[in-house]
Amino acid sequence: LTINTTICAGYCMTRDVNAKLFLPKYALSQDVCTYRDFMYKTAEIPGCPRHVTPYFSYPVAISCKCGKCNTDYS
Repeated sequence: LTINTTICAGYCMTRDVNAKLFLPKYALSQDVCTYRDFMYKTAEIPGCPRHVTPYFSYPVAISCKCGKCNTDYS
C-alpha cells in the first residue's frame, strides 16, 4: 500500500545571534516551515488479520507557515 501525502518543508528566514550565552533558551530557537492547518486522512490496509484494526491515519498539510514547532504534532 502506497500513501502519498502533503507535508510542510522548506526554508524560512532565520538568523543566528552572537550573544547566545546571555539569552534565554526560547530566544535561541529558530523558525521552521511548519503546519498552519492540517487534517488527518485514513486509509484501510488490506490483508490485516481479523484481530487487527486495518486503519491507518496520517496527517495532510492544508497550509504551512514559518514559526516554532508545535511539539504536540510535529
